[in-house]
Amino acid sequence: MMTDHVIGITACSKSKRGGPDSVEPFPARDLYDSWLFDGRVAALEANCDRWCIMSAKHGYVEPNDEIAWYDQEMSDLPEEEQRKRAEDVARNVTEADRVMILMGRNYAEPLKSALPDSIEVKDPLEGVGLFDQRKELDDLAKSKRPTSQTTFDEVSKSEK
Repeated sequence: MMTDHVIGITACSKSKRGGPDSVEPFPARDLYDSWLFDGRVAALEANCDRWCIMSAKHGYVEPNDEIAWYDQEMSDLPEEEQRKRAEDVARNVTEADRVMILMGRNYAEPLKSALPDSIEVKDPLEGVGLFDQRKELDDLAKSKRPTSQTTFDEVSKSEK
């Protein structure tokens, strides 16, 4: 059976290791420091071939890219800059048949607009309140990796 190539995308996190005086870079997967980011990563690792981060400062970031502390959120940026960050991410996931995005609306909306129509987008957290996301992320992290259309559709049904 042929499997689809699934890429997961999450957003950066306001909470980061280090601080304004820190110049030491960390691998991106270790820089972001919140239960929400960690939950998203666990869910993406369980369900995707690979995953990446949409950073408000850097655009496309791989989990092991070394980056230093910064203080920037997508909502701080003009719409044109938000679009550029989203396009940077979209350019780096073109081999995907499907993407699973786990991020807030400020990141998801520009990204969804930037992704080509040929890529199916699943957003399991869309419309889920912040405090309900922990359970959704735990369920996704325990779910079977979507290696076929049927399985991916089953994961999508858990969105509702």
